[in-house]
Amino acid sequence: MKRKQRSASVELSVMKVLLTQLQPSVVPTTVVDYVNFDLKPNTYNSLDQFKRDYVYASFLRKWKGFRVREINPERAALDSWLKAEKLCFQTNKRLELESTTGCYSVAPSVIVTAQRKIAQILGRLDRERITELCRFGNGATYDLRRGATHAEKSCRPSVTLEAIPWVCIALTGDPYLQELVGSFSDLRVVRANRMVMVPKTAKTHRPIAAEPTLNSYIQQGIGRYIRMRLKRFGVDLDDQTINQDLARIAKSWGLATLDLSSASDTLCTNLVKLLLPPEWYEALDEARCRFTEYGGKTFMNSKFSSMGNAFTFELESMIFYALVSSCGVGGVFSVYGDDIIVHDCDYRHTVEVLQWAGFKINDDKSFSSGSRFYESCGKHYFDSTEVTPCYQKDVCTRPHDYVRLYNRLVRAGIRLDLRKEFNAAARVVLDECRALFGRDSPGIGPMVEYDEYFIKENYSWLSDQEDRVRIRSAVTVAKIRKDLSDNHHIAYYGRKLRNASFLNPADDGQVSEAGASKLIVIDKYHWRSATL
Repeated sequence: MKRKQRSASVELSVMKVLLTQLQPSVVPTTVVDYVNFDLKPNTYNSLDQFKRDYVYASFLRKWKGFRVREINPERAALDSWLKAEKLCFQTNKRLELESTTGCYSVAPSVIVTAQRKIAQILGRLDRERITELCRFGNGATYDLRRGATHAEKSCRPSVTLEAIPWVCIALTGDPYLQELVGSFSDLRVVRANRMVMVPKTAKTHRPIAAEPTLNSYIQQGIGRYIRMRLKRFGVDLDDQTINQDLARIAKSWGLATLDLSSASDTLCTNLVKLLLPPEWYEALDEARCRFTEYGGKTFMNSKFSSMGNAFTFELESMIFYALVSSCGVGGVFSVYGDDIIVHDCDYRHTVEVLQWAGFKINDDKSFSSGSRFYESCGKHYFDSTEVTPCYQKDVCTRPHDYVRLYNRLVRAGIRLDLRKEFNAAARVVLDECRALFGRDSPGIGPMVEYDEYFIKENYSWLSDQEDRVRIRSAVTVAKIRKDLSDNHHIAYYGRKLRNASFLNPADDGQVSEAGASKLIVIDKYHWRSATL
C-alpha cells in the first residue's frame, strides 16, 4: 500500500489547534518572536489563564523543526560558553587575590564551614575504592562516537598525560581491562577534550565536552564515589522528587527556588582549589581536562570541569550544598545540581555567597517571597498547582514519533486538567498518523507509562486475552567447551558482562568457554498494560 505524502508539519498543525482551544492571551506572530518570548509568571492573577499561556508558549520551544535565518543556536551556545569562560577567568583572579591577602569579600566563616563540610563528605582519598567504581559510560568520548562498545573504548584509548597515574591504579586492579588496553605505548595521549553541540532549545544549543576515553572512565568512578558519600549527608542525587515536592509547597512554606545560568561552565578552578582538601583537589585535577578543542582552536579552560565530565554534576552539587548550608539559618535547604531551594529568609545571603563564588543567578527562573510560581527539577507550580508544560522536541517521521506526540498531549491534558483542549490536538496527530501509515499505525490501548500504542483514558480491553501479545525472540546459546587452563580470566569476563548463563553454563557450575553457538527461538507473552 502506497503511503500518503506528508503535506505539512503535524507539530505546527497541533499548535494551530492549541491556539484555537486554549485561547492564550499573548500570541507571538513570528517564529523569532515565539522562540524569544519570555513569559513572566508573576504578572498573572489567574491560574487558568497562566496555565493556558504557559503551555502554548512552551510547546515548541525546544522543537528541532524550526529553520530561521535569524537564529543560530550553535553561535548562541558558543557565545554563552565564552562568556562563562571570561567570568571564570575573572573569578579565578579575584579568589587568588583574596586567598593570598586573606581579605575575603564574603564572611570567612562561610568559607571555613564549607571547607569543613566538604572534607567530612569526601573523607580520606581512597583511590583503590574509586577505581573499583570506574565504568565506561554510553556517551561520546574524544575519539569515539556515542554508543561505542567497551571493546572499541579499550582499543588504543585516549587519555591526558595528567590522568596516567589514575590509569596505572585502574589497570593494576583490573587485569582484564589491562589485557584489553595493552601496554602504555598503546595509549593515545591527548591534550584536550572535544566540545560538541547538542540541541537544547530552538534558540540555543548546549555545549558538551567529549572527554578522553580513559579520563571519562576515571571520572565515572569519582562521580559515583562522591554521589555515594553525599547520600550519607542527606543529599540524594538519585531522587529529584525531594526538590519537586519542596517547589510544590514553596509558597505555603515560605521557600525560595534558585536556578543558575551555565552552572557547570562557571565552576571555576580556584573555587574548587579553595574549598576542597588539597589531596582531593590534586586527584580531581589529574582526572579532568585543562584544555578544550572546538572549531580548529584549542582553549585553555578557566573552569574546572564542564558538562560531559562525568563527575561535574556530583562535584557542583557538593559545592552548592556546602555553600548553601553554611550561610543559611532558616533550616530548610535542598540541592540537586544547580537546582537549589532555601528558606526565603536566606535567599538574599545565599545569592550573595553564590555570586561571590562566581556563579550567575538566573533571575527568570529564580523565585522568592511574593511569587506565585516556583519550579525545580522539571516540575513547575503556580499557586501550588502543577502547571508543568509538555515539550515537543523531535520532528515526527515514523509511527512511533506520532504515538509519543499523541500520548504526550493526552497526558498533558490530564495533568493540567485541560482534557478537551489537548484531546482535540491529539486527534489531529492520530488522524495524520492513520492517513500516512494506514494499517502500519499502532492501535489504541489503556493508560500506561510507555509509548507502545495510542493511549486513551478509561479504556478497557474487550476480552481478557486481548491485552496479551506473543513475542518471538531469537536467543544465541553457547556450545560448551571446557577450558581448565585459564578459568579465572573467563570467570572475570563473565562477571564484567553480567551474563553468567552465557559464560558459565556448565551443569556443574564450573566456568566453561563459549566456542561456537546455536540459535534458539523462544515464544514469550507480554502484557501490554502490565504497568498499571
